[in-house]
Order: sequence, then structure tokens, then C-alpha cells
Amino acid sequence: MNLFNFIAQFPDEQSCRTHFGNLRKQKGVVCKRCQCREHYWLTAKSMFQCKKCRFRTTLRRFPKWVRQDCS
Repeated sequence: MNLFNFIAQFPDEQSCRTHFGNLRKQKGVVCKRCQCREHYWLTAKSMFQCKKCRFRTTLRRFPKWVRQDCS
């Protein structure tokens, strides 16, 4: 995807957050600290929070499946 396509697909930050948040939810969010797979979305912080240990994960932290797809 080039820059022009990216800007067309994501005209603002919220559309980008929504897209990548949905991708993370589809693939599953895994807690980095305790490996729990149950999370909820903190709207005020724009982060996922683990239901077990309450560790927070941002959308900017790339999970392994993204790093593997990019290499």
C-alpha cells in the first residue's frame, strides 16, 4: 500500500484506530504478561486491558502475527 492509498483508506486517526482494533480483535489479543486471551477495550485510554492481570496493550504494540507477516 502506498501513501496515497493509505490516506484514502484512513482519512483520520479514528478510522485507522477502528480498523486496526478490529484486526486485533479478530486475531485475538494475548496478554504479554500472563498470556490471558480475555481482554476488554478501554475507550478513554484507547487500549486493551487484560481481564486477569489488568496489563494494558496499545494498538501500536504489534503482535507476533503482524511482525511475521511483514518479514
